Amino acid sequence: MNGYFITGIAAGLLGIALGGSGAYMWENRALQVEKTAHATDREHAAEAQTQAVNAARAEEQRRTAAQSEVAKDANTQRTAALADAFAARAAAGGLRDQVASLVRSAKAASHSTAAAGGPTTGDALDLLANVLSQSDQRAGDLAAYADSARIAGEQCERDYDALTAQ
Repeated sequence: MNGYFITGIAAGLLGIALGGSGAYMWENRALQVEKTAHATDREHAAEAQTQAVNAARAEEQRRTAAQSEVAKDANTQRTAALADAFAARAAAGGLRDQVASLVRSAKAASHSTAAAGGPTTGDALDLLANVLSQSDQRAGDLAAYADSARIAGEQCERDYDALTAQ
């Protein structure tokens, strides 16, 4: 019985050892598969992140280019509005010169009639010329402000459209 007992214990220990090593190998293999799957997941996540970063950069570049184009167009419009304003002021200056010439002519004529006892028209013409000059100046100022506000509003609208366009 002694021999069988030791043999049984040895066989039991051998079974436990084989079972333990088998379980260890099975667990180790499962761990390696899990590590491989985790590494693959990390690679896919890194690729997705790289694609997202590249897409965000492309969108930022598109928006920047669109805003630069909008700013360039607005500057072109401002330059054109400024040139138009200068042309209008030059035309208004010529008109004021003509009015001043007519006022001088009327005053010269009124001085000769005033000496003869007729009513003077110089004060009324001076007032009319002054009102015309001031209203023309104010209209030019309002037109310049309106042009500036319109251009800024359109630029803001196009900037918004460029930022929100997908």
